[in-house]
Amino acid sequence: MGQEWQPRGPPPGADGSCRSNLIANAIAPMTDFWHHLAPLAGAFHSLIAIIVGAIIVGVRKYLQRVRENHAAMWPSADGQVQTATVKRSQYGSWVEVAYRYYARQEHRYGKYRRHFARKAAAQAFADAIRGRSIQVRYREDNPNESVVLEQDLQMTGVLQTG
Repeated sequence: MGQEWQPRGPPPGADGSCRSNLIANAIAPMTDFWHHLAPLAGAFHSLIAIIVGAIIVGVRKYLQRVRENHAAMWPSADGQVQTATVKRSQYGSWVEVAYRYYARQEHRYGKYRRHFARKAAAQAFADAIRGRSIQVRYREDNPNESVVLEQDLQMTGVLQTG
């Protein structure tokens, strides 16, 4: 009788070519989209670093304020700044101030840190405070724990430079 129809090779799409073409066509606009965003990746990383830095500075300032509020009622002593060192990080600069004060009939030592966005401002603050007398608040039940308040620094005039 007649010949039966016999397929030649696999049916269309059996090797996955149609499906892979569909997927490739669907992905192509996405890769093109990401290709155009690639030059912005460096700026995006910089933006993330700035945001993280701002959050860190904000948290530090908040914790400093909380600590100062607790210390505002502590007894005070006259202190003398021993050193003021400018240090640098990727988020700016800070000045580490080492001071000495007299409390409960003993000399004691403490440190104060102040952060700056620019190194020049940090250096100006360090130069202004180095060797100065400052007011130090210390904890009555633990005189080794001390705090230098912003308002006390404003009274001495050293914050006018920073």
